[in-house]
Amino acid sequence: MGDLRTTDAARTQTSQDLGGLTVCLVGINYWPETTGIAPYTTAMAEALTDAGASVHVITGIPHYPQWKLQDERYAEGRRWEEMRDGVRITRVRHSIPETPDLVGRAKLESSFLQGALREVRRDTSDIVIAVTPSLAGLAAGALGHGRRPFGVLVQDLTGNAAGESGTTGGRASRLIASGEYALLRRADRIGVITPRFGDLLIEQGIEEQCISGLPNFTHITPVDVSAATARTRLGWTDDAFTVVHTGNMGMKQGLESVVEAARLSDTRDLGIEFVLVGDGNQRAALEEQGAGIRSLRFVPPLDGDDYPYALAAADALLLNEKPGVREMSMPSKLTSYTSSRRPIIAAVEDGGITRASCASTGPRRSSRPASPSACSRRRRTCAATRRSRRT
Repeated sequence: MGDLRTTDAARTQTSQDLGGLTVCLVGINYWPETTGIAPYTTAMAEALTDAGASVHVITGIPHYPQWKLQDERYAEGRRWEEMRDGVRITRVRHSIPETPDLVGRAKLESSFLQGALREVRRDTSDIVIAVTPSLAGLAAGALGHGRRPFGVLVQDLTGNAAGESGTTGGRASRLIASGEYALLRRADRIGVITPRFGDLLIEQGIEEQCISGLPNFTHITPVDVSAATARTRLGWTDDAFTVVHTGNMGMKQGLESVVEAARLSDTRDLGIEFVLVGDGNQRAALEEQGAGIRSLRFVPPLDGDDYPYALAAADALLLNEKPGVREMSMPSKLTSYTSSRRPIIAAVEDGGITRASCASTGPRRSSRPASPSACSRRRRTCAATRRSRRT
């Protein structure tokens, strides 16, 4: 999605005059990453700057969702200083695992913690704010803030994510969650992007008055064009009902079922094309699984100009999660999906955060996760609805 800039709506959310305040913001994901939480952390830093604060961001090197270094400027060195849109940025070297399993993630977290903690302790800002994930950013803030007020913005709960995504076993995920909650208890204030995160924190003994709701916003500007016009711009065909999934292709998304739904579309001549836009540690395996499937297309990450057109090109947008994913996170793509005014199909667990978030943002079509036939039925229903509206 490229160089996403904060929309005017996002940048006016911080209306209070913060002139004279200095803020240290620590988190591993930041611009130029364009998927996941990086656009929101970037937007927060720039909004605080617009409100008059002096912001110092301590972050990592761009690597997500590809899990590869994304800018050769950071191929050598241990520490980098930058300025962008009035924000001072300090980047520290960390490991980038080829496979983000338990061992790989542990190396990433420990290496980022070493550099980030040193920078937080050197920093002289009035307040320190950490963004989760990662645990290392949370730990750097919790251990390095000293006597300064310390806040956390919870975008994901790492311990829940480790268990539900299948990255670790139950015992390891419980240990991670225990450490995460212990660090969160050190915070003076905690912001959560969904009420369910707040409930989980309260269950762990964190005082309710310390928790505030800070829902995410859309960081894109929708384009008002027809699906046909958008597909022409992107070079996509316009002869099938097009279902688009954007963002990370990781374990949590469980996109294997989408590949099998595309195979069903081929076998039964359903006229449904599935377009997977983005990258991630499971993309190569998905491409191998989907080799030869005519109703499946892989598109690399799009820049900030083209990404809104990918949403506009869809007849339906897809939220897909692995079975068992309930409490770990809320997909960041949902805010962008909602702004596009396209139907959203949610193949997610009942009773989970994503299902509740979908219900609160308007009507959606839902199906069971990891069920290619159920997913295909939902797509056919959307296609029939589209045809009936045209007649």
